[in-house]
Amino acid sequence: MSQSDTRPIAVIAIVLVVLIAGGAWWFSRSGPKPSGNASPKVVTSTEAPIDKPAPPVNLPPLDQMDDYLRPLLSALSSRPELARWLATDDLVRQLAMALDQSSAGNSPARDFKAVKPPAPFTSSSRGGKGTVDPASYHRYDGLVTTITSIDASKVAQIYKTIHPRLNEAYQGLGHANGNVDQAVQRTLDLLIDTPVVKDPIVIRETGSAGWAYDDGDLESLMPAQKQLLRMGAANVDRLLVWLRALQNALR
Repeated sequence: MSQSDTRPIAVIAIVLVVLIAGGAWWFSRSGPKPSGNASPKVVTSTEAPIDKPAPPVNLPPLDQMDDYLRPLLSALSSRPELARWLATDDLVRQLAMALDQSSAGNSPARDFKAVKPPAPFTSSSRGGKGTVDPASYHRYDGLVTTITSIDASKVAQIYKTIHPRLNEAYQGLGHANGNVDQAVQRTLDLLIDTPVVKDPIVIRETGSAGWAYDDGDLESLMPAQKQLLRMGAANVDRLLVWLRALQNALR
């Protein structure tokens, strides 16, 4: 983890697709981990899961998708975090690249600098050991609020609408016979499977001017999961509820 923390989240990548996904690095709520089949009450989806594919839409070519996609996504939220990302170019390819990265467990953060946290990561000390400064978690509050304020079922509808172009962009990354749906599902499965971790978390400074988890099990998590944990207990809890809602809406 870089102390300057210029990396955004794997989850926004994911949410923003479907829009989107995103992720992050650091902790979830206290208490037992929900079972694999359990889903918390969903409050961000106001419609039933979408069972039928969206009707065919006349989509512009991939290189002209920005003007088509921006109004669709801007209607979902007026939050500035989303607006900053929508002001960038080649949105569909950005999402495809983010899914390509996150579905393999990697963080697509470097491609989403428009939504990076405004403040640097900071550490504190407890009992002579390094820990994450709780103030660091609040850097992600705005982004998490943006994502969780969006109706997951509407995100699923947009995803299904732009699917042909998103799939085209995904296949252009070297997956000639691939399907972006599989990348989305792998990403969602990975993020939702992120373990619940109690705070405070002990960290240690590395020789590369960064930080690592002192707990070997946490340090061995996939980069996308570690990125998600970095958002703090309350934020991760909210995101996991939203991601489960999105997963259900995409079925």
